[in-house]
Amino acid sequence: MPSVMCVRGVVAESNLGLVLPHEHLFVDLSCYCPAEPQDSEERFLYDQRVCWGNRGRVVDNPWGIVDNTRLDSLESALEEAGLFATLGGKTIADLSPCPAMGRNPSGLLRVSEGTGVNVIMSAGRYTLPSMTEEDRRLSVADLELLFLGEFINGVDGIRPGLLKTGFVSKIDDEAEVRSLRAVARVQAKVGCAVSVHPYIWEPRSHRILDIMEEEGCDLRRVILCHQDYLGSNGGYLDSLIKRGAYVEFDTFGSGWINDPMWQQTDQEKIGFLVKQVGYRNTEHLLVSGDMCLKIMFPRWGGAGYAHIPQRVVPAMKAAGLGDDMVCAITVENPARVLSH
Repeated sequence: MPSVMCVRGVVAESNLGLVLPHEHLFVDLSCYCPAEPQDSEERFLYDQRVCWGNRGRVVDNPWGIVDNTRLDSLESALEEAGLFATLGGKTIADLSPCPAMGRNPSGLLRVSEGTGVNVIMSAGRYTLPSMTEEDRRLSVADLELLFLGEFINGVDGIRPGLLKTGFVSKIDDEAEVRSLRAVARVQAKVGCAVSVHPYIWEPRSHRILDIMEEEGCDLRRVILCHQDYLGSNGGYLDSLIKRGAYVEFDTFGSGWINDPMWQQTDQEKIGFLVKQVGYRNTEHLLVSGDMCLKIMFPRWGGAGYAHIPQRVVPAMKAAGLGDDMVCAITVENPARVLSH
């Protein structure tokens, strides 16, 4: 029976339920913050903790306060995952694949034990800014052995069930390409899914699929993240799906944040889903929220993990997607791609 490795052990595909395939329970994205500003007022904000008093400024400049880019509270993770569970949510994939990005295996285990939610830990590397100097020097073979070792031996006794890699800009940085090749090789051996953060602003993901195919990766296990930004290019996304990949619209609930990455509304993204359904691609669509900043959570006025079951699912139905299509996108598709 197909199954996926979760932090508490193997879970059958049929028991994954409603899945958020791209989230962060713990993460550190401070590598994307600009250098500490010289202006005294901006520097004062840069070092503050997120609070209601400075929330408006954080919304306007989400990378201008380092604390906003770190999810490191077990209490908050338990609270948010617990709310997701009360709304019928069953599984969360944590896409923080390495220590430099804030991966917290023991924290993931405690969240899963405390809420009953299945949590899938990822392995791999992220974009260049999040790589250590050693990461940037490792060969494809070195990275392959490193990632494969985590699947065999676990991390602090906890085994990953998913691979992750990504690109910060165009697909030409050697370290990022080596990471891509390594996860593709490991996928071919392990059989799990691979989530890839592509260059999100231009339709270049066929090059990603070409590289992965060269390394023996099963493209039917590839999830192309953050396709919201190219959602209006329906024919391009259709061409990726025709090669076997899954297309993920995963920034639901963040359209109010002042950053080009999050400027689309949920209704626009649902429109992209409807367009792909029109291409008869329902079985290759995924949705998630990619909650990765503090202000994205309800305690600071954000949406949180509960947003998909609480608001997006009803909105999908209101847009004309039937119950069977909604179930396919939120339950059946993620279970299929994540399990092997």
